[in-house]
Amino acid sequence: MDIGNNASSADEKISSTVQPVPYAPPGYPPMKLQEFVFTGGNQDLKAFATDNSMRMFKKYNRLGRNHPDFARAKQNQNASKGLPLLLSRRSTRIGLGDTTFLSLFEAVPSPEARGRLYDKIDNRHIGEVLRRKFISYCRYRLQIKGVEVVIIAHRFLPIIDLKINDERFRFIKAVSPARKPDRFLYNLYLLLPEQTSLVDNMDSKLRVKKGNPLLGGTFHNLFPNPFSRHDRSKYTSPHKFGTFKYDVSREMFTRTRRCSALSMYTSATVDPNSNNTVEFRSFILVAATLILQSVEIDLQAARSSRLSSSSSSIPTRT
Repeated sequence: MDIGNNASSADEKISSTVQPVPYAPPGYPPMKLQEFVFTGGNQDLKAFATDNSMRMFKKYNRLGRNHPDFARAKQNQNASKGLPLLLSRRSTRIGLGDTTFLSLFEAVPSPEARGRLYDKIDNRHIGEVLRRKFISYCRYRLQIKGVEVVIIAHRFLPIIDLKINDERFRFIKAVSPARKPDRFLYNLYLLLPEQTSLVDNMDSKLRVKKGNPLLGGTFHNLFPNPFSRHDRSKYTSPHKFGTFKYDVSREMFTRTRRCSALSMYTSATVDPNSNNTVEFRSFILVAATLILQSVEIDLQAARSSRLSSSSSSIPTRT
């Protein structure tokens, strides 16, 4: 069965869900809820525009030149369908100041290579993420395709702020289950004009403005109060834009294993499976989510290391 041939029915289903964004600002255009899928889990991650696009990619990786579906697969990939939207590679550099956290790539169609499908040589470097840690926040400079977006992650509150053009967005991490801390959930909000953001009025060195009420005083940052559910409402917005969550598949023996998903409102398109139809705002939010996924991988690795150390330190009876 050619998965690519099923794309049209999937497109019709997705396109039929075009609707106003709940509680959106006045005049906001109708949009559709689209699920972007992330695969990987170690140093390399891939983001796909849809689950169908990911499944096409996995099928096409197994096709030889003489397969009856080869021509169809090549046609789809030339239209940027069945290809990763974004790829990231974790950097191991350490140091003071801004250090490279992620390298970013896009999968470029290769219509001139008629005898083959997508290969790693088609990945084109399009940017990187620089990270710098401060006392009360961590700054990520997303530099991609000639554009820079600053992302600020609070180190004591579970909020991550960024600005895309004139719109300010905020990810808020929900409380993870105590027994399964790796099962994360982030809610994405479009902030109100009157709400304070960590990216408001940053100085010339791209630092959070002194006196920003979200940071509080020095003693507040050094000795933070517990973040309760009651406090959470102070940082949310009525304009919920999407959700990023842990979503691991049970597949085995595959390098393209689903690990998480970002469901958010996007502009209506004829073919959501094509990377060419992904708008700028969605593209940047997907890139920002790759940062969050990489941070979650680090947190999981740190937890595993602590558990391993605790187990090895327990004395054994002789």
